[in-house]
Amino acid sequence: MRRKLLAVAVPVAACMFWGNVLAQPLEEIVVEGSPIVKERKSDPGSPPPLYYNVVMSSRVSYADLDLAKPADVATLERRIKEAANYVCDKLGKAYPDSEPDTKECAKRAADKSLAEANKVAAARK
Repeated sequence: MRRKLLAVAVPVAACMFWGNVLAQPLEEIVVEGSPIVKERKSDPGSPPPLYYNVVMSSRVSYADLDLAKPADVATLERRIKEAANYVCDKLGKAYPDSEPDTKECAKRAADKSLAEANKVAAARK
């Protein structure tokens, strides 16, 4: 009887624990690079080029930072800029004819994510 109780109680307790862990808000900022890619057609009678949006993202954690401290806010800003450069560099290599160029893509991605980081940091003060 005791073994049956343990066989039921342990998985239920584990589910409750992991459910609470997963329900906690993630302390991270998502950095998204998103250039516009032009699909070229080589045939003279083909329709005009198609444009589509490609998105690549990277998650930047701030769980180890105290965003009430300016030094930690600066660390988060550095991480975001590095992630933006990484994502947009990958996109630029995969889609060399995309617009904006890699540098502008990284600036836009970082600016958007830094705005979110500033909101989080302001709420922590």
